[in-house]
Amino acid sequence: MSRDLKNFKGLYGEHQLPFPENFIHRELLAVRSKLYGWEIDQHLHTNLYQLFIFTAGSGTLLSEQQHLSLQPPCVLMIPANTLHGFAFQAGMEGDVFTFSESSLEHLFSDAQHVLLEIKKLNQLTFDHSEISFNEIVWLKDKTIRELDEVQPEKQYTLQHLTQLLFLSLYRISLRSETPVPPSDNRTLTYFLTFQKLIRQGLNEPKSVQHYARELTITTVHLNRICQAIVKKSALQVVHEFLITEAKKYLLNTTYSLSEVSYRLGFKDPAYFSRLFKKQTQLSPRAYRQQHGGRL
Repeated sequence: MSRDLKNFKGLYGEHQLPFPENFIHRELLAVRSKLYGWEIDQHLHTNLYQLFIFTAGSGTLLSEQQHLSLQPPCVLMIPANTLHGFAFQAGMEGDVFTFSESSLEHLFSDAQHVLLEIKKLNQLTFDHSEISFNEIVWLKDKTIRELDEVQPEKQYTLQHLTQLLFLSLYRISLRSETPVPPSDNRTLTYFLTFQKLIRQGLNEPKSVQHYARELTITTVHLNRICQAIVKKSALQVVHEFLITEAKKYLLNTTYSLSEVSYRLGFKDPAYFSRLFKKQTQLSPRAYRQQHGGRL
C-alpha cells in the first residue's frame, strides 16, 4: 500500500503537465500493459477520461471495492477522478482512448444529459444491443485513421467522430440504466458544474451557500436542482462525494484517520468520524479494518 493515492496528470506512469483542452490520445492496450506485466495498480487521473474498447482476451477491472470481469467484446468507460486498476490476461487486445475532461464537456455542452450518463463508471456489452460492436469498431477505426493522418479540418472531423462514438455508447448505456428524470440543459449544466466545483475544492471546506454563490444561484435553487436530478439535497451530494473520497484514502493509502480527515478539509477529525459513520454505519477505523485497509 502506498503513502498516497497514485494520481497521474498524464497517462499511467507519467507525471507530465496537464494536456491541452482538445487533447485526445490513443494507444494499443498492449503498449502500456506489457510494461507492467499486464497488472495495472489502482490509480486515478484527476482531469482525464478514458475509454477502453476490448476486442479479445479477458481481464478484471479493480475499482475500489469492485472486481468487474471484462469479457470482450466490451467497452469500459472510466470518468475522471475514478480509482481504477486492471489484472489483464497476457495478450489481451484492445484500444485505449484518453480525453481531456474539458474536451468532452465542450463537445456535449448542448447535450448535458449525454454528459451526465457517460460520466459514470460503466461496462457496456453487446449481446442484446441494436447497436452492434462492429459499429463501435468502425467508429473507433475511423477515429484512429483521422488521428494518424494529416488532413484538412482534422480537429473538426475528430470532434464529430468523438461525438458519434459517445452518442452510440450513450444509447447502449440506456438499456440498463434507470432514466434520469427529464431536465433542461441549463439545469443539468448547473448540476454538473456543482459536482466539478465540489471535486476542485476538495481540500477547502465550503458551505452549500458558497457553492450556490459560485454558481450565481440561490441555495433554494441549487437544492431544487439536486432533488430533480438525483433526489438528494445539495448537502447530501457534497457529503456523498466526501465519503467516497474518504473511502479511497482509507483503503488505498497509509494515511492516519486524522490525516484523511484533514486531507478532505475537515478541521475536526471527530466530526469527520461522526459524518462517516452516519453515512456508512461504520466508523472510519472499522470501515478500514473490515475492508482490509491498513490501520
